Amino acid sequence: MTGPYATTIIVVALLFAAWALINAAANRPKGVALLLAGVALEVLLVGFAVGGIVQMAGSARNFVRVEFVGYLLGCLAIPPGAFLWAWGEKSRAGNVVIAFAFLITPVMVLRVQQVWAGPVG
Repeated sequence: MTGPYATTIIVVALLFAAWALINAAANRPKGVALLLAGVALEVLLVGFAVGGIVQMAGSARNFVRVEFVGYLLGCLAIPPGAFLWAWGEKSRAGNVVIAFAFLITPVMVLRVQQVWAGPVG
């Protein structure tokens, strides 16, 4: 659950967050391009979740599996939830909501990696 794929998700999410924050600062409306960015991130997260569950099923590692799957599902839920909320918002706050979703995603990916690593000590 660590490696280039997780790093890619983190970098992409942070770049998209910067884009959404710039849109908010410039008071630009949300557009289809930003929505497509959210879809692209969601596709990456689906691959992350599927890969994580497959790795978990084939692993004898000592970690909390329910928590692991919960974080994977949480990663999947954040972008669509934020976009549903943001699309109804006509002010710049909609872009800020999307930016926060993009900023929360790397934190969730890091948390998935921590759970995958198992207990310390």
